[in-house]
Amino acid sequence: MNAQPTNTVSEDSAQPDVLFPVASPQQPQSRLDYALTQPDALNSFRQLCVNATQALCFDVAVDRIYAANGYMPIWESLMLREALYTRLRTLDYAKLMPGMAERIMELEYLEAKQDQRGFDILATDSYLVYQVVMQQMTKRPSLLFRHQTLPQVNHQMLTALETHPVNAFLRIGANEDALMNSLRVNEAEFTVTQRSLLQARRYQDLAPHEYVPTPRLMVREGQLVPNGHKVIEILYQHGDLSEHDYDWLQHEAIITNRGAVHMALQRFQQRNGLHVDGIYGPATSRQLALPYEEVARLIALNLHRNQFGATGAERPSIRVNIPDYHMIITHKDEVVFESKVIVGRTARPTNLFSSALSVMVVNPRWNVPETIKKEDVIPGMKRSPDYLQRKNLTIINSWRDRTEIPADQIEWSTVDPETFPYEFMQGPGPTNALGNVKFLMPNDYSIYLHDTPARGLFNRTKRNLSSGCVRVEKAAELADYILDYQRRSQSYRHFVKTDEIDNINLPRKIDVDFTYVTAWVDENDVLQMREDIYGYDRPIREPVEEKFSTLKNYRRY
Repeated sequence: MNAQPTNTVSEDSAQPDVLFPVASPQQPQSRLDYALTQPDALNSFRQLCVNATQALCFDVAVDRIYAANGYMPIWESLMLREALYTRLRTLDYAKLMPGMAERIMELEYLEAKQDQRGFDILATDSYLVYQVVMQQMTKRPSLLFRHQTLPQVNHQMLTALETHPVNAFLRIGANEDALMNSLRVNEAEFTVTQRSLLQARRYQDLAPHEYVPTPRLMVREGQLVPNGHKVIEILYQHGDLSEHDYDWLQHEAIITNRGAVHMALQRFQQRNGLHVDGIYGPATSRQLALPYEEVARLIALNLHRNQFGATGAERPSIRVNIPDYHMIITHKDEVVFESKVIVGRTARPTNLFSSALSVMVVNPRWNVPETIKKEDVIPGMKRSPDYLQRKNLTIINSWRDRTEIPADQIEWSTVDPETFPYEFMQGPGPTNALGNVKFLMPNDYSIYLHDTPARGLFNRTKRNLSSGCVRVEKAAELADYILDYQRRSQSYRHFVKTDEIDNINLPRKIDVDFTYVTAWVDENDVLQMREDIYGYDRPIREPVEEKFSTLKNYRRY
């Protein structure tokens, strides 16, 4: 702890008004003695709260909790205190709440002084702050993608949680098990959080490196590595270069991209979702340049991003992680399916939201979306009269009236894409943009999963190439899994062979979550990081609009 409060909660047990009555619990005091928490001693509230009158953010609510609990201590359990610290540190390391680092220091100081009364009061207030902050994230999750800190908490935010004068939220302080449950979603999630925070704390404690990325860099195997000693120091701190190799390389006059260095670069590229070739190029250089404090922030920030979506194990859940270009299906806590995916490019991002599969369409038509109609198809016809024929597209009057409109009846040179009255449709077939199958789900963005005829694109490392929808490499296997889960006797191959458009309803729900997680600690306790393709971690030249990161839930339970 870098700074310690100079005056803190009094330890004079002979004071007439004490927090925890000992001799006469039948006659509890009517209000906490706030001389115990002097504003000049505890200062975190100045950054955490709006219009706080005491050293606490929620003094009235804290009064009510202890009154309901007979003014007995709440935070005596070591496990309970550690659970609270863990949750508060996720906000601190993520840099979401100014003042949270100072609040944690104050709690640790009071605990080290064995000031039970002062610690208990401040811990209860901190618990309320955490719960209010979590509700604000739930109400507006886009805040986790906008490069800004969360709003200061206030009494109105706490009041919004209340359903009656002494509601369940405030009363659970009297029940240690209920309080623990409110801080731990489940044992597995809490374990992941603790392991992740250990990694974050390690990076937070590292001295800053001095490496600056080199543009247009391309160092192949065997070539001299510019700033080589700085590079190997970063590779060592990340755990990609062993201590033994780092020790002897430090004494080398120059560093070349061979042997241990080449293998360490490959390990770094693998963990960061980069092309694994051991070439020290621009993408690798940019990722190496991330400050350690930024790595710590991203680990903690993504813990909060990862909380959104399906949590139950009773039915299958599809999870698409956009910057990882990957989807999995979990069922009963087991990963039962994985596939590479192609997601929306930065100019046309894939929305973040939750839903559930409702219909599978085999041999689908493709209704060209408005954006592609305006930005691709009409400009394509202006450039080349045979564009529609090459793309197997037809012009129709509208989505309700699918009467075909002959292309040669339109003077394309005068067409304004913004006012063009007709729609474009692509029929089933080997060149259909959706491939042989698409998977629909309720949402307001016309986003769905689908097959694609462009199989070679899955060989690319960076796959933000679509116009918003998500292309699935193993679409056929996904269709078979879905049909099997629906207990359908016919196989996917059977439906494809008919060449007919089949709309298959999916009454047995399969959840879908489109997520954006750029840092996580995997099951082997290895830090995985991915490129921030939409600029949700750090600002980019053309920011993605907030509407794409609402995390709205369209599931029908």
